[in-house]
Amino acid sequence: MTAVPASLRPEAPIGMKYADTWNAVATPNDWGRCVLDALKDRTGAVLEDRALRHMVWFIPPGRADGWPTPEPLRLTVYRAGDGLLVPRLNGYRGVNVWLRTPGANGLFTDPATLRWAIEGVVGPLGQAGGRSPVVVCHFCAIPTRDAQAIDEWESFNTGTPHVRYACRSCLNATGGDRGHLRDQRKGPR
Repeated sequence: MTAVPASLRPEAPIGMKYADTWNAVATPNDWGRCVLDALKDRTGAVLEDRALRHMVWFIPPGRADGWPTPEPLRLTVYRAGDGLLVPRLNGYRGVNVWLRTPGANGLFTDPATLRWAIEGVVGPLGQAGGRSPVVVCHFCAIPTRDAQAIDEWESFNTGTPHVRYACRSCLNATGGDRGHLRDQRKGPR
């Protein structure tokens, strides 16, 4: 296992740590899962904060300073001095967990490769401003800007609002009815 800097090793099972020898890029966890799939084995450590609903990739300091972070993408860059809630590597089993611990690929994800994967999922970062937010269709799991909310609820534990979306194709095929799509799928159920 690769050495993890002290700035990412909390004393308690989970703790606030501050960027110094690392920076990080956070994506919403809905379309962030598509980024993780695109990266495959080209990713370093990845953290998921289920309360904030984002996934975090660690990068060398300063390597995303010029990245645009348009509001519709809900993209966050953690720079020197920014705080991030981090669990111990042996795994905190709450809302904050390591999806990939620093291993053979190390702590860092190559920033150019990470940006390539992000832009492959949501389009060019520089062109996202002023556009609709990117959401993931509940039915086909594809990121889209052309979606309609089909279900809204509030978490009993945190009071956090949640929304499910359907892209235009799936909405037309199902009318937003999750049971209807299940009946239309082929193969094992």
